[in-house]
Amino acid sequence: MTTVERASVPGAVRLSRALLIAVAVSHLVIPLVMWAYKNTLREQIAAGYPSFTESEVVRSAEVAVQSGAVFHGILLVLCVVPAWKLATGRPWTRRLTTATQLLSVVFGVFSWSSSPMFHAVIPVVAIAQIAVVALLWVPRQAREFFS
Repeated sequence: MTTVERASVPGAVRLSRALLIAVAVSHLVIPLVMWAYKNTLREQIAAGYPSFTESEVVRSAEVAVQSGAVFHGILLVLCVVPAWKLATGRPWTRRLTTATQLLSVVFGVFSWSSSPMFHAVIPVVAIAQIAVVALLWVPRQAREFFS
């Protein structure tokens, strides 16, 4: 982004882009943590489903890690692309960002209920996502930028 472009993008939009990058990093890190702590994940599954055999627990943990990687990979893209495109000021970028970030907050509720592994992270990421949406819609300069 050139100096002229930077000056024309409101501060609230620049901050929302920075927050989107931070959220994107979380979507990159979470599957890596799930993979690194597969044993903890297995223990949680075994405790939650005592009727599962050992092979069912192992398979469930593998499915959780794989599906988590795919899911968070998609959410990573849905943070990086808008973070890059928001500077254009096109209204669709603000709508896409709003929809994806609010849906991601809803998905966070599901993640919260499925495993305690990320209980410390989920509220922080959700606050950042809500802040992104507020920064794109509340400040007058941001609204004017996208009109």
